[in-house]
Parts: sequence; structure tokens; C-alpha cells
Amino acid sequence: MRSLLKNKFFWLGLLIAIFMMGFMRHTAVEREDVFAAEKMIRTAYSPLQNGVNRVRGHLVEIGSIFSSKTVLVNQNQRLHRQINELKQQNQTLLEYQYENQRLRQMLDFRDRHREEYRLEAAEVIARSPENWHKTMTINRGEVDGISRNLIVVTPQGLVGRVTACTDTSSEVLLILDRESAVGALIQTSRTQGIVEGHGDQNQLRMVNIPYDSSIRNGQTVVTSGLSEIFPPGLRIGEVTDVGHESNGLLKYAVIKPSVDFDKLEEVFVIQPVK
Repeated sequence: MRSLLKNKFFWLGLLIAIFMMGFMRHTAVEREDVFAAEKMIRTAYSPLQNGVNRVRGHLVEIGSIFSSKTVLVNQNQRLHRQINELKQQNQTLLEYQYENQRLRQMLDFRDRHREEYRLEAAEVIARSPENWHKTMTINRGEVDGISRNLIVVTPQGLVGRVTACTDTSSEVLLILDRESAVGALIQTSRTQGIVEGHGDQNQLRMVNIPYDSSIRNGQTVVTSGLSEIFPPGLRIGEVTDVGHESNGLLKYAVIKPSVDFDKLEEVFVIQPVK
């Protein structure tokens, strides 16, 4: 404490502090005249005050920038959420559009064949995971009047036939299956044969075609009706290639199915006309 009292800088600082307090008390009251000393102090202090004000302004500006950035980030996140929601809504609308197109085609098909067939609409609910057997399951069964060997079609053509039923579902053997065989003919020339499945390929093969028959690419193949199961005139596909069997006595034709089996969602089951 004594060393502090003996320190001249302590006493100098104390005097300056007392002077400044008195000076501030004197200048705080309202008056018209300003002392020369006060003018000097104000003149000396003015640049410092301006600097402080500028720094404070910069700090406010920086704070405003950070605040604006936070607002922009929040707005950006909100816009991204809205874009994702709009994309989902657009996707849903597209699905409704495609479904509407398919259902319109099915309704038109049913109206055109109202006098020929009694058609029961069904949805595909499962597919066989095996490559060897080509089957699918539909959501119509015995309670809907479905039974074995009823034919399944789409507006594009022949799909297959029902091979097993439960009360509420049925299994359909596709014409792509190796066990499938359909009596068929070339629509224009009436050349007959049998259409068989290849199992693991979206192709069909028409066999037992007479050697001297006229058959070429692009011709349409339909069911012949020469069986108790498949009615005549159902579109099967189109000829894409013609060749000769190994025995040299018969021809065969490669058929591209009219139905896109990878995209099947809705089908018709042809029921007996009452």
C-alpha cells in the first residue's frame, strides 16, 4: 500500500480521473459557451469516436450478414422440401394418368367384345420368381366365378390360362412358359401351327408349320380356336424370324408377343357367356 502511495503515476492518474469527473459534471449541464479545454478534448476525441462508430457499424453489418445467411439457409431448406413435395405430387399424378390410360383401354376392349365374351377385370398381385416357370397371380378367385382353364387376356392380346384357384385369387400360366402350347395360325394366310413358350425369354416359337407354307416377318399370329380352351382370333404376336426345323420337313417362326409381360398390371379373365 505504501509503495502504491509513493508511486507518482498513481497520483497522476488519480488527478486526471478527478479532473475528468469534475469536467464531465460541469459540461453535463445545458449551457451556451464551451470552454477552450473542452473544445480541445472534443476535437481530440472526435476521430476516436468516429472510429468507434465505424467499427460498431461494421459489427452491425457483419451481424446482419450472418443473420441474412441464416435466413437464406432456412429459406433454401424450405424450398428444397417444397420441391421434393411437388416432385412426389407430380409422380403421383403421373401414376394416376398412366392408370387412367390403361383402364380406358380395358374399358374400350370390354365394350368392343361385350357380345363375344363376359370379361372379369383383375389385378396382378404376384409373379413367379423362377425363370423356368412363367406364372402370375391375380386377385380374382372362385367367389368371382373364376375356374381352371379360363383364358386371361389384355387389350393387346393373349396372356395365358388359369391353372389353379382359391376363393380370392388364381394362378395364371403365361404363354411364355415352356409347358404352354396354343393352337395358332397366321392371320392373313391362315397357315396353322402351335405356339410354344421359351420360359426365360420374352419370345414365342411357332412350330409344326408346313414346309411349303408362305410365312414372313411382320405377319400377325392369332389363336386358331382348334382347342377346347382357347377361343379363335385372340392376338398372340408378330413373326420376327422364320427358319427350317432340323429334319427339313417343317418350318418354325419366332414370335414377338403382343403383350409386354414385364409391364402387366391389369388383365381380363374370359368367363363363359351365360
